[in-house]
Amino acid sequence: MKLFKKLKERLIFLLVLILIFGINLLYEYQKYCEFMDLGEQNLKAKIEQVYTKEKNGKKYSVLRLDAGDFKFYSTSRALNKFHKNEFVNVLVQNLDVKFTHYLSKSFFMPAFDIDKIKSENLSTSDKIAQKIYAQHEGEKMGNFFAALFLAKPIMRELRDDIMHLGVSHLVAISGYHLGVIMSFVFFVFAPIFKAINSKFYPWRNFKFDTFVLAFFIGTMYLFLLGLVPSFLRALSMGIFGFVLLCRGIKILSFETLFMVYSICVAFFPHLLFSLGFYFSCFGVFFIYVYVLHFGDKFNYFWHGIFLNLYVFFAMQVAVTYFFPLITPTQFFVLVANYIFVIFYPLSFVLHLFGWGGIFDEILLKILEFRLPSWQFHISTWYFVCFNILALFGAKFRFIALIVPIFGVLCFI
Repeated sequence: MKLFKKLKERLIFLLVLILIFGINLLYEYQKYCEFMDLGEQNLKAKIEQVYTKEKNGKKYSVLRLDAGDFKFYSTSRALNKFHKNEFVNVLVQNLDVKFTHYLSKSFFMPAFDIDKIKSENLSTSDKIAQKIYAQHEGEKMGNFFAALFLAKPIMRELRDDIMHLGVSHLVAISGYHLGVIMSFVFFVFAPIFKAINSKFYPWRNFKFDTFVLAFFIGTMYLFLLGLVPSFLRALSMGIFGFVLLCRGIKILSFETLFMVYSICVAFFPHLLFSLGFYFSCFGVFFIYVYVLHFGDKFNYFWHGIFLNLYVFFAMQVAVTYFFPLITPTQFFVLVANYIFVIFYPLSFVLHLFGWGGIFDEILLKILEFRLPSWQFHISTWYFVCFNILALFGAKFRFIALIVPIFGVLCFI
């Protein structure tokens, strides 16, 4: 059974989404106008990240600040004065902020005065992050697990390590994490629901109840993270697919995939500017392409290998365009994808019992391992052409076969 039977139904659905998107866009524009009318203004913000840069022989601090409705970058000549999670009053000038910048929820504003203020009550996410840091001797490993579990900003040194290993998609909370969370919930609660339902509610399906619980936990986790785009996409797709499946509607279709993306953007327009959302969507798209053209060609064992290879190389052009780093150590991710399924829930349980630092020594050695690397810059026209070509892979098998070859060429 298909989602829509007639073209008219599709058009009505799209018109409703366009209307919702327009309303949200107008709402954001109204907020933008109010923000701009204030001109030079004082903002209260929390420092999410701070690092040092150098220009013309002079060092300065770069700060990423969370002002609530948006996050912005600014600079300060003061070195080693500000630290993560501190609260500040900052005088900013918004003259160069365009509507697209404001809509993206992340932009730059020059600051004139940055003064520390008394810390306010920490959020639940920050309190959990503190407990995670307390279980690790070094800041790097604390930051690694805070990013892995709570989507906290990653320090520059750790970001370089992750990029060299090619495991950014595993650290950035997305569909991988949701899949592990769902599996963990099923492993723990499915037997409990099965026993309860068989004794007291034999007419109920224990799998349905377990799915509802898993999505409820996923939704609470999403709000704890602060609506992380990649996880928002994954959870939205999971819930939408579950509803369709319960109604006997085909879910492994590009139309369903497009609808989920459209719904997310209609309700959250800033996702149009989210790199994490783009990577997440493109990655799932390639999974669908693989399943469509090659899903009936091999057994589960070979699918586990070939799907991993296919998505890795198919994504390489998009990843390299934004992060032009190529190194042989990035092939480590082909193994890490399998290890992660065990490592993620295991490390979560260890942190619950205060043993989160057990793997620190070996993880540091893995993260800091280096092989020769080089910069490979992809032109914008090449990137755009690749994206268009990849879309045709949904229709033509020979194009689906060609797409990962472009990723192989990045290493050659």
